[in-house]
Amino acid sequence: MPLVLRPAIAVALRGALAAVSPVSCAGCGAPDLEVCDSCRLLLRPRPVEAVHAGLRVVTALRYEFEVREAVLAYKQRGRLRLAAELGPALRAAVEVALPAGSPPTALVAVPPSPSGRRRRGWDPVTTLARAARVSASPGVLVVRPGRSSSQKRLDREQRARARRGSLRCRVDLTGHRVVVLDDVLTTGSTVQEARRALEDAGAEVVAAVCLASTPLASHAAS
Repeated sequence: MPLVLRPAIAVALRGALAAVSPVSCAGCGAPDLEVCDSCRLLLRPRPVEAVHAGLRVVTALRYEFEVREAVLAYKQRGRLRLAAELGPALRAAVEVALPAGSPPTALVAVPPSPSGRRRRGWDPVTTLARAARVSASPGVLVVRPGRSSSQKRLDREQRARARRGSLRCRVDLTGHRVVVLDDVLTTGSTVQEARRALEDAGAEVVAAVCLASTPLASHAAS
């Protein structure tokens, strides 16, 4: 029987391993630095607005090269300290989506899949939101049982079909303005499914904010 660690224990073990492991830049691999100066410049926010299937989407970074490596190091390799490096970019995108004077609007985080949560022991989007000092609401959206298979090898249409109906909203949001919060925009299927679930619960979804977008997502914007 495989050993399954509780989330808190898994996070603690990753932190202990990080403390004794050699440190290298999360973006380019330069030794002895969490993030080198050159890669830190690449992580400076450059918010871009686009429209995906009628939904306004704001992203802060281009998900490629060193930026992609840094996001993967944070999300997949458990380098949680990178949240402090990535957080300001997410905050900048939120500020573009919701400028000063905007009506009250809730930020709702896209949830990790159950398998992703078990594997990591933590939630990448809400952790990043805390580092960005923005108030995101975790647990509003949940993944329906049996709808958490990997989509990495799927094309745009396959992802959309796989995502359809995969999320549900646990609360009544009638009359509430909402912005969807996610980490990486690839095809847009995840934020569109979040939008559907939130609108089914009565929300007015005014935008989505993502830390980074792939070149594919940027090309597909209309």
